[in-house]
Formats: sequence, structure tokens, C-alpha cells
Amino acid sequence: MRIGFAGVAHSHPFSDARNARSLGVSDLAVWDADDHSRRADFVREWSATEYETLTGLLDWGPDVVIVTPRPRRIAAVVAAVLDRGVACFLNKVPAASPAALADLDAAVGTRSGRFLTSSVLRFAPGLRAFAGELERPIAVHVSVRHGIDIFTTPERRWQDDPADGGGTAVSMGLHAWEMLDTVLGHAITPLGGVTAWVPDSRTISENVVTVHALTDGGIPVSVDIVGAGTDEGYEVVVHTETGVHRISLSGSDDLGYIDCLRAVLAMAQGAPSPVPWERSRAVVRTTLAAAQLARAGG
Repeated sequence: MRIGFAGVAHSHPFSDARNARSLGVSDLAVWDADDHSRRADFVREWSATEYETLTGLLDWGPDVVIVTPRPRRIAAVVAAVLDRGVACFLNKVPAASPAALADLDAAVGTRSGRFLTSSVLRFAPGLRAFAGELERPIAVHVSVRHGIDIFTTPERRWQDDPADGGGTAVSMGLHAWEMLDTVLGHAITPLGGVTAWVPDSRTISENVVTVHALTDGGIPVSVDIVGAGTDEGYEVVVHTETGVHRISLSGSDDLGYIDCLRAVLAMAQGAPSPVPWERSRAVVRTTLAAAQLARAGG
């Protein structure tokens, strides 16, 4: 099995490489047009073959390409990978604006069976088990908390920029809407929200996002996204007619990284995409709509 990494713009490719090695994959290669120092770090850490062009990486003959470049390159990179008939996993955030989502949709086109994009949390064993045990939810609350200090450094500032990587409402918010889709399996319409900042914050997006929404089945949903501190935690609280059900995941838990990669490797070997593009696209669209409403204070 050969895994190509098209971009190392944030931390996930490094996690993917570590998990790939734990699953017995030895052949790794990488290309990145923007973050040369991170690419060099990746090469040193994982003894990956380095390519100066995306064409060179694709000519190497990967079985799957994990795509994590700067956002402005995503659609073109995805199209190039799929044009070669190679399985493609796009790390979050897949699109930080409606225009970028339209470009990605055009890039995927009719090749969605070889394409996957998802938050790893969808594959977290605890969340999947929790979703399978639920009975008729009548209200749901999701909370995401993740420090964003690293995103305010010069190297990663693009992730905090709403016009580039999406900022807290999109970059962290995607996890919330992905968990909701996993638990509820319903389309969700954001209705309104607000954003807030902590004192002396260095963010150019926001520290706190609160959104309320409604599923197509009439289930009210509320979401809190907190980009502050140094801890990482995710919680889903589901009210049913008979009680309250809760699951909490932290950075010390199995957040789905390894199971997500297993699904990617299975796709590389011919299995269909584990999450249809139509469903992932709906999650991204909801994420973007929620961010826009919250930033407008609507």
C-alpha cells in the first residue's frame, strides 16, 4: 500500500502518517507547494519520499492520496487526484466558503465513490455506539471545545482567517455538525446564532460560537463551539421522552483517527466511500450557513 500526502498544511497529515505506520503501511510520499518547512519536517519524521510537484507525487503511483493543502488549492488537487482514478481522502476543512464548496463539488463531479471527506469524529467508536443506541431524540445539544492558540501563530494564522481557513466557526464548528449528522442522520437548518471573544484574544475570527437549529424532522438543536484554553473536548447531549443521554470525548479518548484511516485504506482497496459525498456536502453546507448566521448575529 502506498499513501501519498498532497499537502501538510495542518496537524492531521502527521497523525495520519503515524496511524498508517501503526497499520503496517511503509511507503509514504509527500508534496506541498506552500509549507516547505512542514514538508521537510514530515519527510524527516516519517522517512517519506519528497516530491516538488503534485504531478510527481501522482506519477509515483499512490493507492490513495490524503489531501491537506492550503484551502485555495483544495479543489484543483482533488480534481487532479480523481482524474488519475486514485482514491482521495480530503482532510477537514474541505471548504471555508460557499464558492469554495461549489468548486469542490465540481471537482468531485461523478467520481464521489472514490472520494471521502469527514471529521474523524464520525468514526469515533464511542460516538458510533452512542448513535446506535438512541431512541427518538426530541432535543440535542453539542459542545466542541478546542484551544486555538496554535492557529494564531504566523505559520498557522491562515486557519484563523474566516476568508482563508474558515476561523473557529468553520474549522472547529465542522466537528459539531459532523457529530450531529452522525447521531441524528437528519438534514439540519441553522436558524441563528452569535459569536463572542475572550478578553485579550489574538483571534481574527472568534472564540465562541453559539447556534440554534432545527432538523428536517422538527428536532431542535443547539451548538456551542469554544476556541479557548488548551484542552480538547466534545460532548453530545440527547434528550428523549424517557431520559437524558450523554457522551463526552476528550483528547485522551479514541477520537476516530485510526478507524477513519482504516476506512480510507479500505476505499483504496476498492471499497465504496464510507460517507457519501452528498451527505458530507450537506454537513459542510450546514457548517458554512451556521458560521455566517452567527457572525451576522442573526
